[in-house]
Amino acid sequence: MIENNDLLKKIKGLFIVSDGETSAETINNTPANDVTTNYAGTVSVSDDGNVVMNEKHVQMLMTAIQQNNMEGFDYLEYKNSLKSISNVISDETMRYKSAFEMAKTMGLDKKKLLDSAAFYLNVLGGEQKKFLDAIENQKSKQIQGRVNTIEDLDNKIVEKKKTIEQLNKDLESINEQMSVLKKEINEEVTKIEVTNKQFMASYEYVTSQIKEDIEKINTNI
Repeated sequence: MIENNDLLKKIKGLFIVSDGETSAETINNTPANDVTTNYAGTVSVSDDGNVVMNEKHVQMLMTAIQQNNMEGFDYLEYKNSLKSISNVISDETMRYKSAFEMAKTMGLDKKKLLDSAAFYLNVLGGEQKKFLDAIENQKSKQIQGRVNTIEDLDNKIVEKKKTIEQLNKDLESINEQMSVLKKEINEEVTKIEVTNKQFMASYEYVTSQIKEDIEKINTNI
């Protein structure tokens, strides 16, 4: 096992080259069971628009490796050896072989090396599962509720549109009734006026005869 007072920082240094590092103390003080909080962080975006690594996410993955660091000389120690000779041996093949020759003196064989590397992949796979579960939980709490609200509002819009359509039909029907009534009123007014004129003409004709008879009676009798 790597012996170092700042193990987390050293493990991180094996995988990430960073100008600034979040302290192990900050990460270790985060509740281990609060996966959503652990994986929360500001998403970084590069100039070309691609999402890049997030410091806190990297720290969480490194913490998982630290907490599951296997006893003895394994993949992590081998990777540390690779890093330590990187400035000395530029050829990659020679570097991997040289680091392995040093590792063999510590009792590491190829199978154990590969098995331990696979072990850490499984550890990170477990962290990925926790992260994806946390994401789904966040979707359920923060997104699905809003999606349901949108669906409810869409349904209300549909109902309101149906109500408006019905009201428009009702208004159209009322306007048609009003048009019919106005037409009937005009027709009745015309009939009444004609009837009135007919009556007055008849009245004038009959009364004029009577008046004429009265005048003739007074004159001739």
